[in-house]
Amino acid sequence: MMPIAGLTTLLLLAAPMPQPGVRHPVLPVQVSAQAAEGYRAELAPVLAMEEKRLVSLVPTQSGLYFVGCPNCTEGRQEGQFADSGNLSQWKCWRIERPDEMRCRYCQHVYPSEKYPMTGRLEVKNPRGEIHTYPYWADAKGYRYHFAARIDYHKARYLESAANKLARVYATTGDRKCARRAALLLHRFAEVFPGYCYHFDFPFRQKVIFEGDVAPKDLLGNFRTARWTWWAYLDVPSLLIEAYDLIATSGELERLSRETGKDVPEEIRRFFILAVDGVLANREDFCNMSPVMWAQVIRAGRVLGRPDYIHTAVGRLDRLTTEQFFADGSWQEGAPSYHQQVVGALSNVFAAARGYSDPPGYTHPETGKRFDNLDIEASFPTVAAARRFLELMRLPNGRYVPIHDTWSTNGGRPLEESKPFLLPALGHACLGHGAGDAQVQAHLTWSPGHGHLHYDGLSLLLFAHGKELLSDLGYTHTRQHAATLATAMHNTVLIDARNQVAGRGARSTFGRLRFFEPRDASCQIVSVENPEVYPELAKRYQRTLALVAAEGSSGYLLDLFEVEGGEHHDYILHGSADEEQEMRAEMASQALTLAPMESLLPPGVQFTPARHEGEGTRELATPGYGYGYLGGLSHAPFTRPGICQVSYTLPDNPVRLRVHLAVSAGDELVLGHGPAVRGARENDAKLAECRRAFSLLRRPGPRSRFVSVIEPVKGTPAITGVRRAEIPGASEAIEIELAGGRRDLLLLDARNARGVWNGRPLAATAEWALLRSRGNAILGATLVQGSLSWGDLKMGSGPGSTHRLLTVDRAERSFLVEGHFRPDAGSVVTLDHAGKRISPYTVVSATEAGANTRLVVAEEPGFEWNAKTQTATFLFAPGGSFQGEHRIGQTPVARAPR
Repeated sequence: MMPIAGLTTLLLLAAPMPQPGVRHPVLPVQVSAQAAEGYRAELAPVLAMEEKRLVSLVPTQSGLYFVGCPNCTEGRQEGQFADSGNLSQWKCWRIERPDEMRCRYCQHVYPSEKYPMTGRLEVKNPRGEIHTYPYWADAKGYRYHFAARIDYHKARYLESAANKLARVYATTGDRKCARRAALLLHRFAEVFPGYCYHFDFPFRQKVIFEGDVAPKDLLGNFRTARWTWWAYLDVPSLLIEAYDLIATSGELERLSRETGKDVPEEIRRFFILAVDGVLANREDFCNMSPVMWAQVIRAGRVLGRPDYIHTAVGRLDRLTTEQFFADGSWQEGAPSYHQQVVGALSNVFAAARGYSDPPGYTHPETGKRFDNLDIEASFPTVAAARRFLELMRLPNGRYVPIHDTWSTNGGRPLEESKPFLLPALGHACLGHGAGDAQVQAHLTWSPGHGHLHYDGLSLLLFAHGKELLSDLGYTHTRQHAATLATAMHNTVLIDARNQVAGRGARSTFGRLRFFEPRDASCQIVSVENPEVYPELAKRYQRTLALVAAEGSSGYLLDLFEVEGGEHHDYILHGSADEEQEMRAEMASQALTLAPMESLLPPGVQFTPARHEGEGTRELATPGYGYGYLGGLSHAPFTRPGICQVSYTLPDNPVRLRVHLAVSAGDELVLGHGPAVRGARENDAKLAECRRAFSLLRRPGPRSRFVSVIEPVKGTPAITGVRRAEIPGASEAIEIELAGGRRDLLLLDARNARGVWNGRPLAATAEWALLRSRGNAILGATLVQGSLSWGDLKMGSGPGSTHRLLTVDRAERSFLVEGHFRPDAGSVVTLDHAGKRISPYTVVSATEAGANTRLVVAEEPGFEWNAKTQTATFLFAPGGSFQGEHRIGQTPVARAPR
C-alpha cells in the first residue's frame, strides 16, 4: 500500500501546474485536415513503434552537424549527410535503421569498417557525467564524429516528429499523437541538462567543452552551441510549440502519474534552461539575431515569461538603425541576407503581435509594460527594407546576385525595368524596357559588411531574358573563395591585386559623382572608388551610360579610368548560367590568338581549395585569383583600333558584343573561369561549369578603358564602331547603328574643335554623347561643360558646392549657404569633410533668405551639430565626421529636355 505522503504527492502531480495568465494553446496553429493526414503519413513509423523503443531513440548526448564523408568529394564538404523537410523523404538517415547513416552522394554507410571510429574523446558533461565521442581521424588528425552526426539526425527527426504529432492532435484530437508527443518532450527534458556545449563549425576541429560554460566563456557569434550547431538556433522552438498544443490534452498529467514526476514542470525547466543559455550570449545584432528573437518571444509567451519578450523587443531598435543603411539596405549588401533579415523581422513582429504583459507587470530594468503589442509601425526602416527587395530584382525575378547572394533567391519577375539608386548602400541600376525587352546595368560600390565580395565598381548586365555579364553570387562549395575574388568580377584589377574591403576608419565605400537617369534615351552614372586600392590607386573611376536605340535593347557605354600601379586588367565575365563561346575580331578579320599557359605572376603557386574554408586568405597574394582562370589564349596589339569580342550561345540568337578601344601595347586574353551555379552546390560538378571571360591588359600608370557593350538578339543594331579624330578630345568614338543613326562619344574634350557628320563641332566637356540621324539631332547628353554642333548649342553650367548650415531629419531637409537650384528629381551629393559622400534625391529647392532649403526624398541618416560642424551617423556604417560639409552637384545637361 502506498504511503499517505506519497499518495498526496501523486495527487498533486495529477493536477495541471497553473501558469498565471497563460492559457494554452497560447499560439494556436492552423493546420488543415489534409495537412494533418499528410503529417500522419510521415509519422507512420513513429506511430507504429513501441513507446519504449521510441523514447530510447532520443540521444543522451549532444550531436554534431558538420561532419563530412571521407569516402567521396561530392556535394558540399561536411554537408553530405544533410536531411530536412518531409520526414518520410529523408535519404541519409532513416528511423527504421536509426544507428546508421549514409552519404547522400556515394551511399557509403556509417559506422564503417573502412573508417572505424577507434578514437575516443571523453568529456565531463554539465551534470558531471562522462560522455564519450568516438571518431575516425584522417592522416592529418582531423576528426570525423560519425556517431555524433547520427545523434544529430535523431534529435532533429524526433523534435520534428513531436511537433507534427502535436499538430495532428490539435487538428484531429487524436490522443495517441498527443501521448507520443508528450513522451518525446519529457525524454528531451530529461537528457538536455546533460548535453555538452560544443563548437561545431565547418572545416574546423570540433570542440566538446567540459562541464558547464559560464557566459563570459561563450564564444563570439553564438558559436558555443548545445541544442544544434549554432546557439542562434538553440531555442527548441518546435518542441515549445508542441508543448503549447498538447498542454491541455491531459497527456502530460497522465505521464506525471505514471512516472511520479512533475512532467510539465520538467519540460518547462528544460525550455527555460535552453532559452536562458541562448540569451547568455553577447548580442552582436547580426543577420541571425531576429531569427532568434522571434523564437525567444514565442517561448516567452508560451512559458509565461514576459522578461523574454521585453528582452527581444528591446533589441530591435539597435538592429534597425545600426545594422541598416539609411536607405533601408541591410548592412551586408547581399540581397539574400537582406531577405533573411526582413523575413525574420516580420516573424518577430508576428510573434509579438497582440501580446500583453500579465496584470501589474512592468519590466524591472526599463519600467516598461506591453499591452496589445503591435510594434511594426515603430520601425520605419523595415518598410524601406521591403522596398529594397522590390528594387534589387533582375527582370526574371532573381535577386541581383552581388556579394553573398544565392542565384536561386528571388521574387516575382518584373513587368518593367526602371533605373534606381540605393545611395547609402552604394548601388545603382540603369534600366529600361518592358517584358522581354528589359535591360538592366548594375554598378556596385559598397564593400558590404560581412558577406562581402571584393567587387568595387563591378558591373552586371541583363538583357533579352539573360544575365550576359554575371556576378557569381554565393556558394558553400570549394569555389567559395573564387566567388569573392576581384578577378571573378567585372571590374579592373591593378597589378593583378585583389581589392581590399573595410569599414570604419578603413572604409572602402565609393563616392557617387553623379546619377542622371531621367532621360530614357541616355541614363548615366559615375562613381569613384580608389579606396579599394589604398596607397596604390590615385584614380579609380567608372562611368556607365545606357543608351536607347530604336528596335533594340540599345547599348552600354563603359568608361573606366585608372591611375596607379604598373598594369591594369579590364575584365568582363559572361553568363554564369550558360557557357558561352568566345570570338575576337578586328577590322572585320578574326583575331589570331595563341595559347597561354597561365595568368599567374611569376613565383605565385596556385593550390585549388579542397573545401569552402580554404583559399580566401591566399587572395591577398597578387595574382592568386587568376589561378581560377583557364583555357587561355591571347593576342597583343601593335596598333590602335576597335576590337570586337563576342560572347555567343550555341543555337541561340542572344549574344553579347563588346567593342573595345585598344592601343598599341595592349594585350587581349580570352578564357574561362568558374561558373559555380550549374553545379548545384556539388563539388564534383564544378569542373563542368565554366564562364567565359575577356581581359584587356594595359600598361600603367594611367589607363582609360572605353568599351561599347551591346546585348544582341538576332541582328545587331550597331553596324560599326570606330575611333574618330576630333582635335582637343582625348578620345572620340563613333557608333553607327541601323537606320542611318550615328552617335559620337567625346571624352575629356578641352576646347575640342572639328567637323563631324558634315557640321562644325565644338566642345569643352568631361563627357558628351551626340545622337543623330542624317542632319537631324536625336539628342545629346553633356557632363560639365558646353557643346555646339550645327544648330545645337547646350551647356551644363558650372558645378558648385554649398556649405551645410542646418539639418532637419523630421522634414528631410538641409539649409545650405547661398543660392543653389538643383532640379527636382536630380541627385545632389553631400561631402562629409572629405571623408564620405552621401547622395540625396531632390524634392524641392527654395530660397530661404540668402540661403537655400533643400528637401530630399531620403532620410538624411545623421545628426548634425552645426556648432562643431560634426555629422554623426545613426545608421550603418556609423561614424562621425568633423569639418566643413558641402552639398553640390556635378551638372549634367540633356537635349532635348
